[in-house]
Amino acid sequence: MRISIEWLKEFVDVKEGTSALADMLSMLGFEAEVVHDFSLLSKIVIGKVVTAQKHPNADRLKLCTVNDGTDTLSVVCGAPNVDAGQTIAFARVGAVLPGDFVISKAKIRGQESRGMICSERELGISDEHDGIMVLPNTLKVGRPIHPHLDKMYSSLEIDLTPNRPDGFSHYGIAREIALKTRRKLNDISVKTSNAKSKNIHKIAKVTIDDAKDCPRYMGAVLNNVTVGPSPDWMVDRLKAAGQRSINNLVDISNYVLLEMGHPTHIFDYDKISSNTITIRRVKNDKTITTLDEEKRKLSKQQLLITDGKKPIALAGIMGGLESAVQDKTTTVFVESAYFDPVAIRKGSKELGLLTEASRRFERGADVHAAETALWRVINLLQEFAGGELVPGIIDEYPGKFKSINISMRRSELDLFAGCAISDKEVKIILDGLEIKFEKKKEYWKCTPPSFRPDLEREADVIEEIIRVYGYDNIPSSTKYASSYVVDHPDPEQPLEDLRNLFSAFGYQECQSNTLQSKQWTTIHGKKSIPMMNPLTEHMTHMRTDLLPGLLEAVDFNIKNGSTDLYLFELGNVFIQQKKGLSGIKEIPMICGLVYGDRVSLSAHEQAKPTSLFTIMGHMDRLCKSFGENAPTYELVEAQGYQKAFAVSVEKEELGMVGTIDNTFVENLGLEIDNTIHCFSLEINKLMPLLRHKQLFAPINVYPIVERDIDFVFPEQAETGVVSQKILQQNFPNLTEVFPIDIFRHKSVGDEQKSVTFHFRFQHPDKTLEDKEVSSVINKIKRLVLSEFDAKLRSSN
Repeated sequence: MRISIEWLKEFVDVKEGTSALADMLSMLGFEAEVVHDFSLLSKIVIGKVVTAQKHPNADRLKLCTVNDGTDTLSVVCGAPNVDAGQTIAFARVGAVLPGDFVISKAKIRGQESRGMICSERELGISDEHDGIMVLPNTLKVGRPIHPHLDKMYSSLEIDLTPNRPDGFSHYGIAREIALKTRRKLNDISVKTSNAKSKNIHKIAKVTIDDAKDCPRYMGAVLNNVTVGPSPDWMVDRLKAAGQRSINNLVDISNYVLLEMGHPTHIFDYDKISSNTITIRRVKNDKTITTLDEEKRKLSKQQLLITDGKKPIALAGIMGGLESAVQDKTTTVFVESAYFDPVAIRKGSKELGLLTEASRRFERGADVHAAETALWRVINLLQEFAGGELVPGIIDEYPGKFKSINISMRRSELDLFAGCAISDKEVKIILDGLEIKFEKKKEYWKCTPPSFRPDLEREADVIEEIIRVYGYDNIPSSTKYASSYVVDHPDPEQPLEDLRNLFSAFGYQECQSNTLQSKQWTTIHGKKSIPMMNPLTEHMTHMRTDLLPGLLEAVDFNIKNGSTDLYLFELGNVFIQQKKGLSGIKEIPMICGLVYGDRVSLSAHEQAKPTSLFTIMGHMDRLCKSFGENAPTYELVEAQGYQKAFAVSVEKEELGMVGTIDNTFVENLGLEIDNTIHCFSLEINKLMPLLRHKQLFAPINVYPIVERDIDFVFPEQAETGVVSQKILQQNFPNLTEVFPIDIFRHKSVGDEQKSVTFHFRFQHPDKTLEDKEVSSVINKIKRLVLSEFDAKLRSSN
């Protein structure tokens, strides 16, 4: 939200400079930045247009002479509103405008131009560029422009947290400044007249279907209004706050919104077909055309303002086009209400329509401010639009506001603050926060004001005391201590170990969005969980797999020049196994993929591409690093894979490895040409491995005895199965078995292959003798020959 410094001064005496004020508000929890620094506008002065004549060589240009206080200069200007006698912002030759645009002397259509007459956009004030900026004639020619601009248009950009709706206005920010500086806060003054008259009830009536949706609705009717331009001071204030002037009626509503933070709406009374305003949910209504001329589909989430039959506005979000004020409007109905924050937020999100009104209502507006806002609009309409109030106002208030009491204990305040804040200081702060309180012996009984819906419990009030007292006033501690229970270590530590392990393998961790499109979440045939109020069409369902997010990262990296990738992600997936919330299963997973080369081409070696065996090797190293045997792989059918294998350890299936099908990638809408290999493991099944205690084993100093044996197998025999079978026999002193060479040739036989297995033997307490190794080798030969239909080719 943009806050005008000049506007703030109406409510509080602002003595600080713009930067100092931004720092103060940031320390109060309202992150603030200076929008404009007009002091940088050097060589831009207040000028006077002496003459303005048609350019001799161009229809749309004017040849002007400008007095800059020291000289009269010739300037070519294309603005249609430039005229003699105007006071203007003049950029001399050498001036630097926002965007580093340097003004230089030039010839335009044969005429010399020695400077520029500036528009608001060229000065960085607004986007207005249809004409030059015309200044008050009271300004002295030749003076620098920045003091005037500082006074009129200096502003701050405030980044508000969702829990502070009271800061969504100039008055709200002024309240915070007055609170911190302990200066007087000037109230918003309104004049009320004939408020209790019944005349209005003869021409207007309000009914509310559900008091929860609309606890309070107020209205008034004014006759004989005249639609026209707003006064200059209002236009300037709106401009400084980032708003464009439209007409006096619309500007008045916007002005009150920015001034005190409470949304109002002005209807053309003559376009309301009945004299009844009804606030209700959508029933059989299909669509409504809103003020932005968009036709919007309605659903049960929306709360409507109707004329008793058809909708004329989206309650708390935006008015309808049919009931909008026009140039010929003479009678208006002014609305000021309080709507349920949840109802407004749901309706706004489903429509994808976020407005200044919905921002405030969904955070929780002030139910008591509805009356002040209504009278403020009435007063301004009377003063600047000539409106005549029909005596009386409508005030339907079925959901009366109930204040809450919060006990704030002295002991808790001292504990949270870490220092002693005196009772006197607490009293001043509570008074400034407009929190009513009663001091008891050991606590304060506090009643928060209606404009602070975020104050719900003791910790909230304590936080306010500390915030206003000043975090910089709390002394820093130089001693820090904490307790650590050895019996209950960090349950997430095994996951950190897993991250470190994959980082050691060369992987980089990714974090993708848990919300994806319906197509992505159902591409595996799994049932996904839809969001009630999706932010975009690409974030409508909760993810059912980590792989699409990783593939999107691969696609992005390839398009940005990175072609060799090892990526992994650790996160949760969500499956709708049964109906209802209880049927949603959340599964922690780790998924990774490899793409491109595992060894890059260099002067020393050839490039080596990744393969499925790269992934399998990482799975082997993963299991061995946690003291387990190498995993087994079983070929399975899986959607989205060219080839897939189930990964198991000790007959417990952990997940899957495989090569991704190119069609699967294309269906995701991604452009990845080369092959991708991946793994996907369930964390819950990995946890026993991750928590496995690794015992210390001394280094074996005795020599290793190695042997190689060549077997001839049928082509379909799997070497991994052979290795596992041998290791399962627990032959004495045998430590490792793995294949080192596969040979296929007609000399071996059709549909046959020769595989060389490497065996390592080592005794923990002595040097092995040849006969001890040979006896085991003979047993291995008999086992392999009998179990795998193999033949012995040769041995060493």
